[in-house]
Amino acid sequence: MLTVGSLFTGIGGLDLGLERAGMRVIWQSEVDAYCCKVLAKHWPDTPNLGDIRDIDWGRVERPDVICGGYPCQPFSLAGRRQGTDDARHLWPWFADAIRTLRPRYAVLENVYGHLSKG
Repeated sequence: MLTVGSLFTGIGGLDLGLERAGMRVIWQSEVDAYCCKVLAKHWPDTPNLGDIRDIDWGRVERPDVICGGYPCQPFSLAGRRQGTDDARHLWPWFADAIRTLRPRYAVLENVYGHLSKG
């Protein structure tokens, strides 16, 4: 069974799908208060590591898969496209998690505009 580390988990929609595909979520990372309540109810035994900017990846269990949909506002064609100047530009922390943990697979979700801005 593949294990999953979930970043920018939200209410866990992607996690639920991966579990239904036979994977096991071993940790999540979410900061939104409402989302955290939903996660605590549906995954009471799965640790929420909190803010991705504060996680020490050297102390985190290595998953087979890291997944997540990081904020799109810095890159979205519908917005100002501030890229790396946007406070919501959290891609570098996602990349750091991948670089440090070296999972077998990384599943990232974002807008097309990230390919050209950021």
